[in-house]
Amino acid sequence: MARIIQSRKRTVSKLSKPYKVLIVDDQKAFLQLVTDLMKSAYDHIHIETAVSGNECLKKVRNFSPNLVLLDIGMNGMNGLVTLRFIKSINANTLVYFISGLNAEYLRDAVGMVQADGYFTKTDFIESLQSGNPLPMIAKLTDAEG
Repeated sequence: MARIIQSRKRTVSKLSKPYKVLIVDDQKAFLQLVTDLMKSAYDHIHIETAVSGNECLKKVRNFSPNLVLLDIGMNGMNGLVTLRFIKSINANTLVYFISGLNAEYLRDAVGMVQADGYFTKTDFIESLQSGNPLPMIAKLTDAEG
């Protein structure tokens, strides 16, 4: 069974396939922050970003991410609509909402659509900064085992 190796950096190198993460948010500064924190926290992952729902869907088709971290409140196609298209492209892609909205709203949103979970942006950043493994990475490594 594949496991995350505990070290200064988390690693997903024991996965049989490359681990791919797509981060989608219309705030470029947030995308850069999350990308930098994830690269410093995890080895052996490939990160792509998108600033809109439409760009996300193109990258889901071409990049085939294992995990999409998806903002809900984007201009144009919001995250709720984008999620439905992601799941129609590949139902096995893990999709977690990551939003500045409050946790109660996010929990309700996850219940209405096929999202695999959610984080508030604050909790997500704090999790990465504290070095805690992200639940979706643990879920994926357990599924590979």
